[in-house]
Amino acid sequence: MIASQREQRHAHLTASQFDVLVIGGGIVGASIARDAALRGLRAALVDQGDFASGASSKTSKLIHGGLRYLEHGRLRLVAESLRERHTMRTIAPTLVHPLSVMIPLYTSGSRPPWKVRVGLTAYDLLAGRRGIRGHRVVSARRAAALEPNLRIDELRAAALYADCQMDDARLCLATVLQAASFGAVCGNYLQLRELLTAQGRVCGGAVEDLVTGHAFEVRAKTIVNAAGPWADAVRRLSRSGAAPRLAPTKGIHLVVPRLSHEALLVEAHRDRRLVFVLPWGAHSLVGTTESPVEGALEALQATTDEVGYLLDEVNRVLPGSHLDAGDVVATFAGARPLLGFSGSSTGASREHRIEVDEAGLISVLGGKYTTARVMAQQAVDHVVGRLRCRVDRCLTDQISLMETPQPVALAHWQDVARSVDPDLFARFLVRYGSATTAVLRLIAQEPVLAQPVCPHHAYATAELIHAFESECALTITDILARRTRIAWSACHGLDALPVLTDVMQRYGAVSQERLTEQIDAYQRFIAAGLSFHHAAAVSRAPSRHQARAG
Repeated sequence: MIASQREQRHAHLTASQFDVLVIGGGIVGASIARDAALRGLRAALVDQGDFASGASSKTSKLIHGGLRYLEHGRLRLVAESLRERHTMRTIAPTLVHPLSVMIPLYTSGSRPPWKVRVGLTAYDLLAGRRGIRGHRVVSARRAAALEPNLRIDELRAAALYADCQMDDARLCLATVLQAASFGAVCGNYLQLRELLTAQGRVCGGAVEDLVTGHAFEVRAKTIVNAAGPWADAVRRLSRSGAAPRLAPTKGIHLVVPRLSHEALLVEAHRDRRLVFVLPWGAHSLVGTTESPVEGALEALQATTDEVGYLLDEVNRVLPGSHLDAGDVVATFAGARPLLGFSGSSTGASREHRIEVDEAGLISVLGGKYTTARVMAQQAVDHVVGRLRCRVDRCLTDQISLMETPQPVALAHWQDVARSVDPDLFARFLVRYGSATTAVLRLIAQEPVLAQPVCPHHAYATAELIHAFESECALTITDILARRTRIAWSACHGLDALPVLTDVMQRYGAVSQERLTEQIDAYQRFIAAGLSFHHAAAVSRAPSRHQARAG
Protein backbone atom coordinates (compact mmCIF):
# COMPACT_ATOMS: atom_id res chain seq x y z
CA MET A 1 0.00 0.00 0.00
CA ILE A 2 2.69 2.47 1.04
CA ALA A 3 4.88 1.50 -1.92
CA SER A 4 2.00 2.13 -4.33
CA GLN A 5 1.34 5.53 -2.77
CA ARG A 6 4.98 6.50 -3.36
CA GLU A 7 4.83 5.22 -6.93
CA GLN A 8 1.75 7.36 -7.55
CA ARG A 9 3.50 10.37 -6.05
CA HIS A 10 6.55 9.77 -8.24
CA ALA A 11 4.28 9.55 -11.28
CA HIS A 12 2.72 12.92 -10.40
CA LEU A 13 6.13 14.49 -9.83
CA THR A 14 7.55 13.29 -13.15
CA ALA A 15 4.47 13.72 -15.34
CA SER A 16 3.72 17.35 -14.51
CA GLN A 17 5.44 20.65 -14.95
CA PHE A 18 4.93 22.58 -11.75
CA ASP A 19 4.74 26.28 -11.21
CA VAL A 20 7.00 25.95 -8.18
CA LEU A 21 9.24 23.26 -6.71
CA VAL A 22 9.99 23.77 -3.02
CA ILE A 23 13.18 22.28 -1.60
CA GLY A 24 12.79 21.53 2.11
CA GLY A 25 9.95 20.05 4.16
CA GLY A 26 10.45 21.98 7.37
CA ILE A 27 7.94 24.57 8.51
CA VAL A 28 9.04 27.22 5.98
CA GLY A 29 8.96 24.90 2.98
CA ALA A 30 5.66 23.38 4.13
CA SER A 31 4.19 26.87 4.51
CA ILE A 32 5.34 27.85 1.02
CA ALA A 33 3.75 24.74 -0.51
CA ARG A 34 0.52 25.44 1.39
CA ASP A 35 0.42 29.09 0.33
CA ALA A 36 1.16 28.26 -3.30
CA ALA A 37 -1.49 25.53 -3.42
CA LEU A 38 -4.10 27.75 -1.79
CA ARG A 39 -3.42 30.42 -4.43
CA GLY A 40 -4.02 27.89 -7.20
CA LEU A 41 -0.40 27.30 -8.22
CA ARG A 42 0.83 23.82 -9.13
CA ALA A 43 3.28 23.12 -6.32
CA ALA A 44 5.66 20.31 -5.47
CA LEU A 45 7.73 19.83 -2.33
CA VAL A 46 10.61 17.45 -1.63
CA ASP A 47 12.65 16.82 1.52
CA GLN A 48 15.70 14.63 1.98
CA GLY A 49 14.31 13.29 5.26
CA ASP A 50 10.95 13.19 6.95
CA PHE A 51 8.84 16.32 7.19
CA ALA A 52 10.09 18.42 10.14
CA SER A 53 12.89 15.94 10.83
CA GLY A 54 15.47 18.72 10.80
CA ALA A 55 15.34 21.97 12.75
CA SER A 56 11.53 22.14 12.71
CA SER A 57 11.11 19.35 15.26
CA LYS A 58 13.96 20.50 17.50
CA THR A 59 12.61 23.81 18.76
CA SER A 60 11.56 25.03 22.20
CA LYS A 61 7.96 24.25 21.12
CA LEU A 62 7.03 27.94 21.40
CA ILE A 63 5.17 30.29 19.09
CA HIS A 64 6.30 33.56 20.60
CA GLY A 65 7.14 37.18 19.97
CA GLY A 66 10.74 36.82 21.13
CA LEU A 67 10.88 38.78 24.35
CA ARG A 68 14.68 38.72 24.43
CA TYR A 69 14.89 40.43 21.03
CA LEU A 70 13.60 43.61 22.62
CA GLU A 71 16.94 43.95 24.42
CA HIS A 72 18.65 44.13 21.03
CA GLY A 73 16.21 46.67 19.58
CA ARG A 74 14.50 44.24 17.19
CA LEU A 75 11.12 45.93 17.52
CA ARG A 76 9.99 45.16 13.98
CA LEU A 77 10.80 41.46 14.39
CA VAL A 78 8.97 41.29 17.73
CA ALA A 79 5.91 43.08 16.35
CA GLU A 80 5.82 40.77 13.32
CA SER A 81 6.24 37.70 15.52
CA LEU A 82 3.41 38.78 17.82
CA ARG A 83 1.11 39.27 14.83
CA GLU A 84 2.00 35.80 13.60
CA ARG A 85 1.48 34.37 17.07
CA HIS A 86 -2.11 35.63 16.91
CA THR A 87 -2.54 34.22 13.40
CA MET A 88 -1.26 30.78 14.39
CA ARG A 89 -3.58 30.71 17.41
CA THR A 90 -6.44 31.52 15.04
CA ILE A 91 -5.75 28.93 12.33
CA ALA A 92 -4.39 26.13 14.55
CA PRO A 93 -5.96 26.57 18.00
CA THR A 94 -5.58 22.91 18.97
CA LEU A 95 -1.86 22.87 18.14
CA VAL A 96 -1.00 26.38 19.36
CA HIS A 97 -2.31 27.31 22.79
CA PRO A 98 -1.59 30.04 25.38
CA LEU A 99 1.07 29.39 27.98
CA SER A 100 1.66 31.40 31.15
CA VAL A 101 5.36 32.09 31.73
CA MET A 102 6.97 33.21 35.00
CA ILE A 103 10.22 35.20 35.16
CA PRO A 104 11.72 34.98 38.68
CA LEU A 105 13.60 38.16 39.57
CA TYR A 106 16.58 37.77 41.91
CA THR A 107 18.82 40.39 43.49
CA SER A 108 21.82 38.81 41.78
CA GLY A 109 20.23 39.02 38.32
CA SER A 110 21.48 41.41 35.66
CA ARG A 111 17.96 42.55 34.73
CA PRO A 112 16.37 44.62 37.51
CA PRO A 113 12.58 44.45 37.98
CA TRP A 114 12.03 47.86 36.41
CA LYS A 115 13.78 46.77 33.21
CA VAL A 116 11.73 43.57 32.99
CA ARG A 117 8.55 45.56 33.62
CA VAL A 118 9.43 48.03 30.85
CA GLY A 119 10.21 45.17 28.46
CA LEU A 120 6.94 43.38 29.18
CA THR A 121 4.98 46.63 28.82
CA ALA A 122 6.55 47.10 25.39
CA TYR A 123 5.72 43.47 24.58
CA ASP A 124 2.07 44.04 25.46
CA LEU A 125 1.94 47.28 23.46
CA LEU A 126 3.45 45.67 20.37
CA ALA A 127 0.88 42.86 20.59
CA GLY A 128 -1.96 45.36 20.88
CA ARG A 129 -5.41 43.87 20.46
CA ARG A 130 -3.79 40.63 19.31
CA GLY A 131 -2.37 40.08 22.79
CA ILE A 132 -3.33 37.14 24.97
CA ARG A 133 -3.39 38.94 28.31
CA GLY A 134 -1.35 41.68 29.90
CA HIS A 135 1.67 40.97 32.07
CA ARG A 136 1.74 41.43 35.82
CA VAL A 137 4.41 41.52 38.49
CA VAL A 138 3.81 39.63 41.74
CA SER A 139 5.58 39.58 45.07
CA ALA A 140 8.11 36.96 46.07
CA ARG A 141 5.53 35.44 48.45
CA ARG A 142 2.97 35.14 45.66
CA ALA A 143 5.57 33.72 43.27
CA ALA A 144 6.48 31.04 45.82
CA ALA A 145 2.80 30.16 46.20
CA LEU A 146 2.39 29.81 42.44
CA GLU A 147 5.59 27.79 42.07
CA PRO A 148 6.48 26.06 45.37
CA ASN A 149 9.68 24.54 43.97
CA LEU A 150 11.17 27.93 43.16
CA ARG A 151 14.35 29.04 44.95
CA ILE A 152 13.26 31.81 47.33
CA ASP A 153 16.73 32.95 48.44
CA GLU A 154 17.25 36.47 47.00
CA LEU A 155 13.89 36.31 45.20
CA ARG A 156 12.61 39.89 44.87
CA ALA A 157 9.51 39.38 42.74
CA ALA A 158 8.32 37.55 39.64
CA ALA A 159 6.83 38.71 36.37
CA LEU A 160 4.08 36.76 34.62
CA TYR A 161 3.28 37.07 30.93
CA ALA A 162 1.72 34.93 28.21
CA ASP A 163 3.05 33.37 25.02
CA CYS A 164 2.08 30.21 23.15
CA GLN A 165 3.21 26.60 23.14
CA MET A 166 2.89 24.28 20.16
CA ASP A 167 3.62 20.81 18.85
CA ASP A 168 6.24 21.74 16.26
CA ALA A 169 6.39 18.46 14.33
CA ARG A 170 2.62 18.09 14.05
CA LEU A 171 2.12 21.73 13.16
CA CYS A 172 4.54 21.27 10.28
CA LEU A 173 2.83 18.02 9.30
CA ALA A 174 -0.60 19.68 9.35
CA THR A 175 0.77 22.33 6.99
CA VAL A 176 2.11 19.68 4.59
CA LEU A 177 -1.13 17.69 4.66
CA GLN A 178 -3.25 20.73 3.93
CA ALA A 179 -0.94 21.71 1.06
CA ALA A 180 -1.42 18.20 -0.34
CA SER A 181 -5.19 18.36 0.14
CA PHE A 182 -5.24 21.48 -2.08
CA GLY A 183 -3.23 19.84 -4.82
CA ALA A 184 0.44 20.14 -3.88
CA VAL A 185 2.54 16.99 -4.40
CA CYS A 186 4.66 16.57 -1.27
CA GLY A 187 7.28 13.86 -0.83
CA ASN A 188 9.58 12.94 2.03
CA TYR A 189 12.86 11.01 1.74
CA LEU A 190 13.39 12.55 -1.70
CA GLN A 191 16.87 14.05 -1.89
CA LEU A 192 17.76 16.77 -4.36
CA ARG A 193 20.91 15.67 -6.20
CA GLU A 194 21.24 18.55 -8.64
CA LEU A 195 19.34 21.49 -10.07
CA LEU A 196 18.28 21.31 -13.69
CA THR A 197 18.94 24.34 -15.87
CA ALA A 198 17.90 25.53 -19.31
CA GLN A 199 19.38 28.62 -20.94
CA GLY A 200 21.09 29.49 -17.69
CA ARG A 201 17.90 29.34 -15.58
CA VAL A 202 16.88 26.73 -13.03
CA CYS A 203 13.99 24.66 -14.32
CA GLY A 204 13.73 21.69 -11.98
CA GLY A 205 15.60 19.20 -9.87
CA ALA A 206 17.08 15.71 -10.18
CA VAL A 207 15.76 13.78 -7.20
CA GLU A 208 16.55 10.39 -5.66
CA ASP A 209 14.10 8.40 -3.56
CA LEU A 210 16.20 7.36 -0.58
CA VAL A 211 13.79 4.51 0.22
CA THR A 212 13.75 2.79 -3.17
CA GLY A 213 16.85 4.24 -4.83
CA HIS A 214 14.71 5.38 -7.77
CA ALA A 215 15.98 8.58 -9.46
CA PHE A 216 13.81 10.95 -11.48
CA GLU A 217 13.44 14.57 -12.52
CA VAL A 218 10.92 17.16 -11.36
CA ARG A 219 10.29 20.05 -13.75
CA ALA A 220 9.15 23.45 -12.49
CA LYS A 221 9.03 27.04 -13.71
CA THR A 222 10.45 28.34 -10.43
CA ILE A 223 12.49 26.78 -7.62
CA VAL A 224 12.32 27.91 -3.98
CA ASN A 225 15.13 26.93 -1.64
CA ALA A 226 13.58 26.57 1.82
CA ALA A 227 16.12 24.13 3.24
CA GLY A 228 16.65 26.00 6.51
CA PRO A 229 20.18 25.40 7.85
CA TRP A 230 20.99 23.51 4.62
CA ALA A 231 20.03 26.46 2.39
CA ASP A 232 23.63 27.37 1.54
CA ALA A 233 24.24 23.81 0.28
CA VAL A 234 21.26 24.16 -2.09
CA ARG A 235 22.51 27.57 -3.21
CA ARG A 236 25.83 25.97 -4.16
CA LEU A 237 23.97 23.55 -6.46
CA SER A 238 22.92 26.63 -8.40
CA ARG A 239 26.25 28.47 -8.16
CA SER A 240 29.18 26.36 -6.97
CA GLY A 241 31.04 29.41 -5.67
CA ALA A 242 28.12 30.98 -3.83
CA ALA A 243 29.31 32.73 -0.69
CA PRO A 244 27.64 31.51 2.53
CA ARG A 245 24.72 33.56 3.77
CA LEU A 246 24.04 31.60 6.97
CA ALA A 247 25.91 31.06 10.21
CA PRO A 248 23.92 28.23 11.84
CA THR A 249 24.18 27.83 15.59
CA LYS A 250 23.48 24.71 17.59
CA GLY A 251 20.91 24.58 20.38
CA ILE A 252 20.05 21.63 22.60
CA HIS A 253 17.07 20.76 24.79
CA LEU A 254 16.59 18.26 27.59
CA VAL A 255 13.48 16.18 28.25
CA VAL A 256 13.29 15.53 32.01
CA PRO A 257 10.60 14.50 34.52
CA ARG A 258 8.07 17.24 35.22
CA LEU A 259 9.74 19.93 37.36
CA SER A 260 7.36 22.83 37.78
CA HIS A 261 3.74 23.91 37.68
CA GLU A 262 4.59 27.09 35.76
CA ALA A 263 6.62 27.62 32.62
CA LEU A 264 9.76 29.44 33.72
CA LEU A 265 12.08 31.84 31.94
CA VAL A 266 15.22 32.18 34.03
CA GLU A 267 18.50 33.99 33.68
CA ALA A 268 21.46 31.61 33.61
CA HIS A 269 24.01 32.36 36.30
CA ARG A 270 26.97 31.35 34.14
CA ASP A 271 26.47 33.58 31.08
CA ARG A 272 23.22 35.55 31.66
CA ARG A 273 21.45 33.74 28.82
CA LEU A 274 17.72 33.14 29.16
CA VAL A 275 16.77 29.51 29.73
CA PHE A 276 13.26 28.04 29.53
CA VAL A 277 11.81 25.32 31.76
CA LEU A 278 8.57 24.40 30.02
CA PRO A 279 5.78 21.94 30.84
CA TRP A 280 5.57 19.28 28.12
CA GLY A 281 2.96 16.70 28.96
CA ALA A 282 4.27 14.50 31.78
CA HIS A 283 7.73 15.98 31.30
CA SER A 284 9.54 19.30 31.29
CA LEU A 285 11.50 20.69 28.39
CA VAL A 286 14.68 22.59 29.32
CA GLY A 287 16.59 24.74 26.84
CA THR A 288 18.31 26.11 25.14
CA THR A 289 22.03 26.50 24.59
CA GLU A 290 23.78 28.36 21.80
CA SER A 291 27.09 27.22 20.35
CA PRO A 292 28.84 27.01 16.96
CA VAL A 293 27.90 24.11 14.71
CA GLU A 294 30.65 21.52 14.46
CA GLY A 295 30.24 18.61 12.09
CA ALA A 296 27.29 17.65 9.91
CA LEU A 297 24.04 19.50 10.48
CA GLU A 298 22.05 16.26 10.47
CA ALA A 299 24.25 14.66 13.15
CA LEU A 300 24.14 17.24 15.94
CA GLN A 301 24.07 15.84 19.47
CA ALA A 302 24.10 17.21 22.99
CA THR A 303 27.48 17.14 24.71
CA THR A 304 28.16 16.41 28.36
CA ASP A 305 29.11 20.06 28.96
CA GLU A 306 25.91 21.37 27.37
CA VAL A 307 23.74 19.00 29.37
CA GLY A 308 25.62 19.91 32.55
CA TYR A 309 25.12 23.61 31.88
CA LEU A 310 21.33 23.23 31.68
CA LEU A 311 21.17 20.87 34.67
CA ASP A 312 23.17 23.33 36.79
CA GLU A 313 20.82 26.18 35.94
CA VAL A 314 17.71 24.10 36.66
CA ASN A 315 19.08 22.93 40.02
CA ARG A 316 19.96 26.50 40.95
CA VAL A 317 16.45 27.85 40.28
CA LEU A 318 14.55 24.70 41.35
CA PRO A 319 16.84 23.39 44.11
CA GLY A 320 14.48 20.61 45.15
CA SER A 321 14.72 18.93 41.76
CA HIS A 322 18.21 17.47 42.39
CA LEU A 323 18.56 16.61 38.73
CA ASP A 324 21.57 14.77 37.40
CA ALA A 325 22.43 13.21 34.06
CA GLY A 326 20.66 9.99 34.98
CA ASP A 327 17.33 11.86 35.20
CA VAL A 328 17.50 13.03 31.58
CA VAL A 329 14.89 11.14 29.58
CA ALA A 330 16.23 12.36 26.24
CA THR A 331 17.97 15.23 24.51
CA PHE A 332 17.69 16.71 21.06
CA ALA A 333 19.90 19.15 19.19
CA GLY A 334 19.13 21.30 16.18
CA ALA A 335 20.64 24.08 14.12
CA ARG A 336 19.16 27.56 13.91
CA PRO A 337 19.43 28.97 10.36
CA LEU A 338 20.74 32.38 11.46
CA LEU A 339 21.77 34.93 8.89
CA GLY A 340 25.51 35.59 8.96
CA PHE A 341 26.52 37.74 11.91
CA SER A 342 29.55 39.12 13.69
CA GLY A 343 30.13 39.08 17.44
CA SER A 344 28.10 36.98 19.86
CA SER A 345 25.38 34.71 18.49
CA THR A 346 23.16 35.83 21.37
CA GLY A 347 22.59 39.13 19.58
CA ALA A 348 22.25 37.60 16.11
CA SER A 349 19.10 38.49 14.22
CA ARG A 350 16.26 36.02 13.70
CA GLU A 351 15.02 38.09 10.78
CA HIS A 352 14.86 36.57 7.32
CA ARG A 353 15.94 37.47 3.82
CA ILE A 354 14.73 36.37 0.39
CA GLU A 355 17.44 36.25 -2.25
CA VAL A 356 17.24 35.47 -5.98
CA ASP A 357 20.45 34.43 -7.75
CA GLU A 358 21.46 34.82 -11.41
CA ALA A 359 19.89 31.48 -12.32
CA GLY A 360 16.56 32.44 -10.76
CA LEU A 361 16.81 30.27 -7.63
CA ILE A 362 14.72 31.87 -4.88
CA SER A 363 16.28 31.26 -1.45
CA VAL A 364 14.50 31.93 1.83
CA LEU A 365 17.20 32.50 4.43
CA GLY A 366 17.11 32.89 8.20
CA GLY A 367 13.90 33.47 10.09
CA LYS A 368 12.23 31.54 12.89
CA TYR A 369 9.40 29.05 13.27
CA THR A 370 6.92 31.69 14.45
CA THR A 371 7.30 33.80 11.30
CA ALA A 372 7.25 30.91 8.81
CA ARG A 373 3.80 31.77 7.45
CA VAL A 374 4.68 35.35 6.57
CA MET A 375 8.05 34.21 5.17
CA ALA A 376 6.12 31.84 2.91
CA GLN A 377 3.74 34.60 1.85
CA GLN A 378 6.65 36.78 0.75
CA ALA A 379 8.33 33.87 -1.05
CA VAL A 380 5.18 33.00 -2.98
CA ASP A 381 4.78 36.68 -3.86
CA HIS A 382 8.23 36.39 -5.48
CA VAL A 383 7.12 33.27 -7.35
CA VAL A 384 3.99 34.97 -8.63
CA GLY A 385 6.01 37.99 -9.70
CA ARG A 386 8.43 35.83 -11.68
CA LEU A 387 5.62 33.85 -13.28
CA ARG A 388 3.73 37.06 -14.10
CA CYS A 389 0.44 35.32 -13.52
CA ARG A 390 -2.81 36.29 -11.86
CA VAL A 391 -3.64 34.14 -8.85
CA ASP A 392 -5.79 34.29 -5.76
CA ARG A 393 -4.52 36.44 -2.92
CA CYS A 394 -2.82 34.87 0.09
CA LEU A 395 -5.37 33.21 2.36
CA THR A 396 -3.07 31.34 4.73
CA ASP A 397 -3.95 33.60 7.65
CA GLN A 398 -7.66 32.82 7.28
CA ILE A 399 -8.01 29.10 6.52
CA SER A 400 -7.88 26.68 9.43
CA LEU A 401 -5.00 24.24 9.34
CA MET A 402 -7.21 21.55 10.84
CA GLU A 403 -9.63 21.40 7.91
CA THR A 404 -9.62 19.66 4.53
CA PRO A 405 -11.42 20.83 1.38
CA GLN A 406 -14.09 18.15 1.80
CA PRO A 407 -16.70 18.77 4.50
CA VAL A 408 -16.72 16.05 7.13
CA ALA A 409 -19.76 14.97 9.13
CA LEU A 410 -18.59 13.65 12.48
CA ALA A 411 -22.20 12.78 13.25
CA HIS A 412 -21.86 9.85 10.85
CA TRP A 413 -19.30 8.38 13.26
CA GLN A 414 -21.02 9.19 16.51
CA ASP A 415 -21.88 5.53 17.19
CA VAL A 416 -18.18 4.65 16.98
CA ALA A 417 -17.26 7.74 18.97
CA ARG A 418 -19.58 6.63 21.79
CA SER A 419 -17.62 3.39 22.07
CA VAL A 420 -14.33 5.29 22.48
CA ASP A 421 -13.23 6.69 25.82
CA PRO A 422 -14.37 10.37 25.87
CA ASP A 423 -10.89 11.62 26.79
CA LEU A 424 -9.36 9.66 23.93
CA PHE A 425 -11.98 10.97 21.51
CA ALA A 426 -11.31 14.54 22.65
CA ARG A 427 -7.61 14.00 22.07
CA PHE A 428 -8.34 12.68 18.58
CA LEU A 429 -10.18 15.91 17.80
CA VAL A 430 -7.32 18.03 19.16
CA ARG A 431 -4.62 16.15 17.25
CA TYR A 432 -6.37 15.36 13.99
CA GLY A 433 -9.21 17.84 13.53
CA SER A 434 -11.48 16.71 10.72
CA ALA A 435 -9.14 13.76 10.06
CA THR A 436 -10.52 12.23 13.28
CA THR A 437 -12.99 10.43 11.00
CA ALA A 438 -10.11 8.46 9.46
CA VAL A 439 -9.04 7.23 12.91
CA LEU A 440 -12.64 6.38 13.82
CA ARG A 441 -13.01 4.46 10.57
CA LEU A 442 -10.14 2.20 11.57
CA ILE A 443 -11.69 1.60 15.00
CA ALA A 444 -15.07 0.86 13.41
CA GLN A 445 -13.44 -1.86 11.30
CA GLU A 446 -11.48 -3.30 14.23
CA PRO A 447 -12.60 -2.07 17.71
CA VAL A 448 -9.48 -3.48 19.40
CA LEU A 449 -7.50 -0.70 17.71
CA ALA A 450 -8.86 1.72 20.31
CA GLN A 451 -6.60 0.04 22.88
CA PRO A 452 -3.38 1.80 23.98
CA VAL A 453 -0.19 0.70 22.24
CA CYS A 454 1.40 -0.11 25.60
CA PRO A 455 0.72 0.53 29.32
CA HIS A 456 2.93 3.64 29.32
CA HIS A 457 1.12 5.59 26.59
CA ALA A 458 -2.38 6.82 25.89
CA TYR A 459 -1.91 6.59 22.12
CA ALA A 460 -4.31 4.13 20.51
CA THR A 461 -3.09 1.53 18.05
CA ALA A 462 -5.34 3.11 15.43
CA GLU A 463 -3.19 6.24 15.61
CA LEU A 464 -0.11 4.29 14.57
CA ILE A 465 -1.98 2.93 11.55
CA HIS A 466 -3.30 6.40 10.72
CA ALA A 467 0.25 7.81 10.80
CA PHE A 468 1.36 5.10 8.43
CA GLU A 469 -1.61 5.25 6.04
CA SER A 470 -2.57 8.93 6.03
CA GLU A 471 0.27 11.02 7.45
CA CYS A 472 3.18 10.09 5.16
CA ALA A 473 5.10 8.25 7.90
CA LEU A 474 7.51 5.71 6.43
CA THR A 475 9.66 4.61 9.34
CA ILE A 476 9.43 3.65 13.00
CA THR A 477 11.26 6.86 13.90
CA ASP A 478 8.76 8.96 11.91
CA ILE A 479 5.88 7.49 13.90
CA LEU A 480 7.38 7.40 17.39
CA ALA A 481 9.30 10.69 17.30
CA ARG A 482 7.23 13.02 15.11
CA ARG A 483 3.71 11.71 14.43
CA THR A 484 3.48 10.94 18.16
CA ARG A 485 5.58 11.78 21.23
CA ILE A 486 6.09 8.16 22.20
CA ALA A 487 9.87 8.37 21.71
CA TRP A 488 10.10 11.20 24.25
CA SER A 489 9.06 9.11 27.21
CA ALA A 490 10.73 7.08 29.93
CA CYS A 491 10.52 3.86 27.92
CA HIS A 492 11.55 5.65 24.70
CA GLY A 493 8.81 3.79 22.85
CA LEU A 494 10.61 0.48 23.14
CA ASP A 495 7.56 -1.17 24.70
CA ALA A 496 5.48 -0.03 21.73
CA LEU A 497 7.76 -1.65 19.14
CA PRO A 498 6.00 -5.05 19.00
CA VAL A 499 2.64 -3.40 18.31
CA LEU A 500 4.12 -0.98 15.80
CA THR A 501 6.04 -3.60 13.85
CA ASP A 502 2.92 -5.74 13.67
CA VAL A 503 0.98 -2.74 12.34
CA MET A 504 3.62 -2.03 9.69
CA GLN A 505 3.62 -5.63 8.53
CA ARG A 506 -0.17 -5.98 8.43
CA TYR A 507 -1.14 -2.60 7.01
CA GLY A 508 1.93 -1.62 5.04
CA ALA A 509 3.29 -4.99 3.94
CA VAL A 510 6.73 -3.94 5.21
CA SER A 511 9.20 -6.77 4.96
CA GLN A 512 10.99 -8.26 7.94
CA GLU A 513 14.31 -7.14 6.47
CA ARG A 514 13.07 -3.56 6.20
CA LEU A 515 11.68 -3.69 9.74
CA THR A 516 15.02 -4.86 11.09
CA GLU A 517 16.73 -1.93 9.37
CA GLN A 518 14.21 0.48 10.84
CA ILE A 519 14.59 -0.92 14.35
CA ASP A 520 18.35 -0.47 14.05
CA ALA A 521 17.84 3.11 12.83
CA TYR A 522 15.50 3.81 15.73
CA GLN A 523 18.06 2.43 18.18
CA ARG A 524 20.61 4.86 16.76
CA PHE A 525 18.11 7.70 17.04
CA ILE A 526 17.48 6.98 20.72
CA ALA A 527 21.19 6.46 21.40
CA ALA A 528 21.99 9.83 19.82
CA GLY A 529 19.61 11.51 22.26
CA LEU A 530 21.41 9.91 25.19
CA SER A 531 24.93 9.85 23.80
CA PHE A 532 26.24 12.22 26.45
CA HIS A 533 26.16 9.57 29.17
CA HIS A 534 24.74 6.11 28.51
CA ALA A 535 24.18 5.56 24.82
CA ALA A 536 25.78 2.13 24.98
CA ALA A 537 23.22 0.88 27.49
CA VAL A 538 20.34 2.20 25.39
CA SER A 539 21.67 0.71 22.17
CA ARG A 540 21.84 -2.71 23.84
CA ALA A 541 18.38 -2.56 25.42
CA PRO A 542 16.26 -2.61 22.21
CA SER A 543 17.74 -5.92 21.11
CA ARG A 544 15.15 -7.66 23.30
CA HIS A 545 12.37 -5.87 21.45
CA GLN A 546 13.96 -6.58 18.13
CA ALA A 547 13.81 -10.28 18.98
CA ARG A 548 10.16 -9.97 19.97
CA ALA A 549 9.36 -8.05 16.79
CA GLY A 550 10.96 -10.80 14.73
